[in-house]
Amino acid sequence: MKRTPQMLETSLPDVFAVGDVRAGSVTRVASAVGEGAISIYMVHRALEEA
Repeated sequence: MKRTPQMLETSLPDVFAVGDVRAGSVTRVASAVGEGAISIYMVHRALEEA
């Protein structure tokens, strides 16, 4: 089943990227920490849908 990738999700389903490895990221520690917190929420959502 095809679906639109979620926020911070890579082109691989259920694989999330944050910080400097993400395209277009701001190279700041605070940004990476915030993206990490968001990705935890997104992983929990993905696990609930599985």
